[in-house]
Amino acid sequence: METLLILLCIVVFLLAIVMFSPVVIAVDSRERQLRVRWLLALEFQMPLPGTAGRKYFAIFNKPFPVRKSQPRAGAAAAGKDEPVRAATAVQKARSKRRATGRFLVRCLGDSGIRRALARQLSMLLRRIFRSVDLSGSASEVSLPDPALNGMLAGALAASRFERLQGVRVNFRGENNLLLELRLHPHRVFKAFLFFLPGLPYRAVFKQWRAFSAVRTH
Repeated sequence: METLLILLCIVVFLLAIVMFSPVVIAVDSRERQLRVRWLLALEFQMPLPGTAGRKYFAIFNKPFPVRKSQPRAGAAAAGKDEPVRAATAVQKARSKRRATGRFLVRCLGDSGIRRALARQLSMLLRRIFRSVDLSGSASEVSLPDPALNGMLAGALAASRFERLQGVRVNFRGENNLLLELRLHPHRVFKAFLFFLPGLPYRAVFKQWRAFSAVRTH
């Protein structure tokens, strides 16, 4: 019994570390990279769209390149030899997709389901948005006209915006942005805990019963 209690405490402790350790997301336009770090041990990096580079995943600073899966020649040859699926199976899959689509349309046609779903989705998005904090930002701005650069630098210095937000003006013609966000998993988990119980399960079940009754007749 004592061993089980110790194991339970260890599991709870590890879950608390996982849930309360923020996920750090950094976007660096100078290096053209997106970096994600979690638990000081897991890291993922990928180039920004339009930039040459490779993705990689690291555990305790040990990188593991993420390779794109390519179909093997043998598998492709074997796929050509496989028999074509029967027309009845294809028709059955299509009818199932159509039935699912009709049921979704039927549910969305219920004003009660629409209102409940819209309300819960709105609350979920707001809570997820609040789960993200801006932990750091730095940017360098360079306008085409040096005179405008000087005016902007003076305005930022007078308003103390440069010191508070990390905005700097340079005369090298470079524009860079560094953003660091912290996503808190326990807040996201809490958001879904509030979201799931508020869904209109009873109304959806009534619609399903009515839909099934119509299909059987």
